[in-house]
Formats: sequence, structure tokens, C-alpha cells
Amino acid sequence: MPAKKKSATKATKKTATKKKVAKKSAKKTPAKKRRAQKPVITPQFIEKPKREALPVYKAYEEALKLCHKKQYAKAKDRLTQVIAKFPEETEVLARVQSFLKVCERQLKSHKETANAPEEFFNQAVFYHNAGQYERALENYARALKLSKKDQDHIYYAMAATELSMGSTDTALKHLEQAIQLNQENRFFAHNDPDFQLLATDTKFQELVQPD
Repeated sequence: MPAKKKSATKATKKTATKKKVAKKSAKKTPAKKRRAQKPVITPQFIEKPKREALPVYKAYEEALKLCHKKQYAKAKDRLTQVIAKFPEETEVLARVQSFLKVCERQLKSHKETANAPEEFFNQAVFYHNAGQYERALENYARALKLSKKDQDHIYYAMAATELSMGSTDTALKHLEQAIQLNQENRFFAHNDPDFQLLATDTKFQELVQPD
């Protein structure tokens, strides 16, 4: 009987020893490291692109630069393209429409200024032919004021109208200005029926006769 107890005690010791070894080996085995998860980016943390970097604003700014350079025709085309290309950008389009009107006004004003001298001149010729000489002179004066070049034909026509009104001295003065600006006017005046009344005038002969 004592022998059995001894063997049982040995078995118990062996079991305890195995448990200790298992614990030690468990401690030595490193635990698997967990991979660090990437932070989840929620919509509120996504950086919005700057407003100035948006294509609609770039196109708008390009058009404004053209406006500042007074290239209104090009600016108008660019602004029209912005409206067609970005119809949903209501905030920008409100400004685009405003500057588009500015360009149209400037272009219209420029066109009127460019055409005005010739329009006034043609109107003056009409009044001269109708015998309304005072109204003709008013329109010649407007044409002269707006015209920056090619004024000799205006002075020439004014001379003819003033002569028809009996203002010989003023007519000769304007005819002289017309000839100074363009020497060809002396030949025109020499053969022009409108100046036949001055055929015997010494001053007129000096103006129209070639040197």
C-alpha cells in the first residue's frame, strides 16, 4: 500500500511540472501584433477645394482681366462661354451677367462713337442739298468734333455750305484748312460748281492754283 501512494505522489509532481513548463512556454511565445487601422476619414474632415481654384472662377477671372484691358469683345465672348458651360453656378453667373452688360454697353458706345462722325456728315450733306444750311453746319460741326482724323472733307463741305449762305470769308477760311490737310482739295475746288461764285476771287485763286 505505501508503494502505491509513492507512485501517485510522483505522478502528481510530474503533472505539476508539465503545467509550469506550459505556462513558461506560453509566456515566451509573443502575442501576434494587431495591425494599426487607418483612421476613417469622414466627410466633415475632407478639405473642400478653394473657391478660386474652381474652373468657373478661373474662367470668370480671365474674362475680368480682359475687361480691365478694355478688350470688351473678347471679354464678352469669354463671359458668354462661362454662362453656357456652367449654368448651375448661379452665384457666379449673377456677376457674369453684370459684367456682360458692361461689355455690351462699352461695345455699343464704341461703335456709336466710331460711326457718329460719318453719320453726322451724311446728315449734313442731306440738309445742304435740301437748302437747310444752318442745320447742315450744325451736323458738320458735330462730325468735326467727333472725328479724330480725315477731317479735310468736312472742312471742304463746310466751305461749300457757308458760301451758299453768303459767308465768303468763313468759306475761304475752311477751304484753306481743307487744302492744308489734303492738297488734292485745291483741284476739287477749282472744278467744283459749288465754288463758281469765287472764280474771280483773288484769295480763292491763290488757294486753288498749283504752286
